[in-house]
Amino acid sequence: MVETLKELQKLFNIDYSPIFNEFIRWLPRLVSGIIVFLLFWIVYRSLRYILVRGLKRAKFSLTLIELFSRLLKYLIFSIAILMMATQWGIEIVPLLSTLGVVGIAVGLAAQRTVANVISGIVILISRPFQEGDWVELEDIFGKVLRISLRSTHLLTKDNLLVDYPNEKIVESKIINHTFNKHIRLRIGIGIAYKESIPVAQQVLKKVVEKDDRFLQNPAPQVVVAEIADSSINLELLVWLKNSFDEIPVIYEIRQKMKMALDEAGIEIPFPHRQLFIENIQAEWLDQHFPKQINNR
Repeated sequence: MVETLKELQKLFNIDYSPIFNEFIRWLPRLVSGIIVFLLFWIVYRSLRYILVRGLKRAKFSLTLIELFSRLLKYLIFSIAILMMATQWGIEIVPLLSTLGVVGIAVGLAAQRTVANVISGIVILISRPFQEGDWVELEDIFGKVLRISLRSTHLLTKDNLLVDYPNEKIVESKIINHTFNKHIRLRIGIGIAYKESIPVAQQVLKKVVEKDDRFLQNPAPQVVVAEIADSSINLELLVWLKNSFDEIPVIYEIRQKMKMALDEAGIEIPFPHRQLFIENIQAEWLDQHFPKQINNR
């Protein structure tokens, strides 16, 4: 290697002395910069271990843990790069000014994305729902598959994937159907006015009386929810043990309620109207409905 350098020096008349001297002058700064980087790397690994362990104990989502880990990494290594640049004699003030201008331009161009990211962080911290929960967002009801910084993925009952922007979620009403283990179901059905309300209540209570999926304390109830135009609307109130069973249980119990009322001979009416006709002359009827009157 040395012989090759000597031959090149003779051939091209190159003097390596200034380069070697400059390298010797820069060597302490280079070594100190590398040492600074290694120290910050050790600090980052230690702080990351403590951070991740604490967030997992606090039951934070994996997305939020990853976000905080990245923020810690960017912070630590940004400081490390600035200190290394100072060790090497690089002017960082002009560089910071340029980066600040670029950051403002990017922020203005991506306002909606930034708003979604901030909303995603709010959702991950406040945790109105978690992955696996069944939630209702405006007119969408679905299971939360994934919470990212930009959007939340919902899977509807029809197996459709909905990519819901986080900004809209923060601004809308959130109904979490599986936040609590036990929830109360309200299942309505109507009976005719001529039917006995106490008898119908007893019939409907028996539908869930011995079903292990429901709590017996509080006991199931059947209440009169509404005195409607064509029916007495009853409502079965029952506490479900596992909130994740809500949808299939509602479908099943609604069918059983109809079958139980049919078996008990209790009529479920359909809407109807009564029309009263008064003070109509026979001549007027004969003029406007001659065929109907003649056939009467």
